[in-house]
Amino acid sequence: MSNKAQKSESPIDSLKNEASRQRWELFHRAIAHAKESNNAALYEADAQSGDAECSGPLLTIVR
Repeated sequence: MSNKAQKSESPIDSLKNEASRQRWELFHRAIAHAKESNNAALYEADAQSGDAECSGPLLTIVR
């Protein structure tokens, strides 16, 4: 963004834009964290399913 556009904004507009940018950054960090956690959980489930002790099913159907 050019300096000319930033200087012409009012202080309130610049605060709104900064708050919006921070919300988007937080949102993208949360998505990245969720993906990382999901991948770690899947990796742990795969590692445990290979063990002889945990050879049973991961899910059971209850009726």
